Amino acid sequence: MARTSRKASSRRGRRPFPWLWIGAIAILVAALFVMAKNRGLLPFGSERAPGSESASGKPRDSRPAGGAARAGNRDESANADFLGPIKVASDWDRVRLRAESEFLRIFRGSDRAALHRLTSRTLRGALEEAGIGRERIDERPGTAAAAGVGRAPVQWHIAVPPRASLFRINDAVTQAILVLGGNVQRGVEKPAREAGTALDLRLGYGDRVTHAILVEPDPNLADVATRIALVVTDLDRESEDLFDKVRSSGIPYTVALRPDQKYASRAAKELRRSNHEVFLSLGMEPKGYPKVDPGKDAILLDLSQVEIEERISRSLDALGGSSGIISRMGSAAVNDADVMRAVLGESKRRGLLFIDAHGGGPSVVEETGEVIGARTAILGGTLDGGGGSPTAVKTRLKQLVATAQQRGALLIAVKAHGLAFQILEQERERLEGQGIEFVHASKLVM
Repeated sequence: MARTSRKASSRRGRRPFPWLWIGAIAILVAALFVMAKNRGLLPFGSERAPGSESASGKPRDSRPAGGAARAGNRDESANADFLGPIKVASDWDRVRLRAESEFLRIFRGSDRAALHRLTSRTLRGALEEAGIGRERIDERPGTAAAAGVGRAPVQWHIAVPPRASLFRINDAVTQAILVLGGNVQRGVEKPAREAGTALDLRLGYGDRVTHAILVEPDPNLADVATRIALVVTDLDRESEDLFDKVRSSGIPYTVALRPDQKYASRAAKELRRSNHEVFLSLGMEPKGYPKVDPGKDAILLDLSQVEIEERISRSLDALGGSSGIISRMGSAAVNDADVMRAVLGESKRRGLLFIDAHGGGPSVVEETGEVIGARTAILGGTLDGGGGSPTAVKTRLKQLVATAQQRGALLIAVKAHGLAFQILEQERERLEGQGIEFVHASKLVM
């Protein structure tokens, strides 16, 4: 009996073989392999780049004849952005991109071109979100050298209009490289060649620079048009006629939805499918609270940072995600530095634009946004139903357009009213002929 007891005790004390951990690691490695293969980061089974075939239609020999040819192919591969920009739209995108970057650096460290390509595509996506299209990026070595771009495997010279925000561009690029696990090794402002200030950036991994970027204002480069973003407020999914007017419109509306409204998630999906943008209409404490109620999950002055972040997260989840946040009420909250640091910190972490729509009165939104590097904007005016008078609506629209032309861009809140939508549809073609460009709110602020 004693012998049997010792055997049983020995079996109980023996540690089980870690099959579960081995299986989990195998699944993770397989997932990284599949993601890299599907994105064209592996040399086999992926889509060929344009130009990878000879004139006869046969694949070219990928083996270089010598060291110089090998280096040339590597540079060409680094600059080839044939799969298009990568935009970070969710936490899953961040995890996936970080995993791909780690995979390339750990398992394919000798193939630097693949890492350069992934980095270039991610940076292009961030620049597009900041309003810098591919046509503004010149990566020709000769042009880059003439402009004073530093030495790196990838060199970009980016020309921007004189009033472009270097701060916003710097922040967009910084956030993109951090997502990949890289870092900004240098970021300085210096006098531009012609006028103004240029931004000189060095990006890479560890102590190795992969991208040298010079962002320089060009006095001869102007914005194509005066840009106006129309933010629809007070729209309810249960008001079928009004909702259908917005959903079916060719005007690129940004629609602010309340998360506590019935069918909010369904409305957000339908609007996105119709190429409209969805913003979270975030209730915030107004003066006169609690007599004036900002609604469920509103941001109140006595909340902790954790509670504020949780409320924002719940509200965004109710909409299935969002491209930005616009305040609702909030005359007290937007003037509280601690509250706005928490709100803007969360909006920055998620890459969202925050619009202050509280109206007149003091606000620390812009100041706090500049300090922590969050994208912020102030609502520039409101268009409503004009009391049912078409003349009043047209007069107000004319005033707002004049303000936009003076400033170059303007955010306009459009209160959900059939007459306002009708006048905008009637005036759209004429305004576009005058150089007005209607854009989503997230594209207006760089």
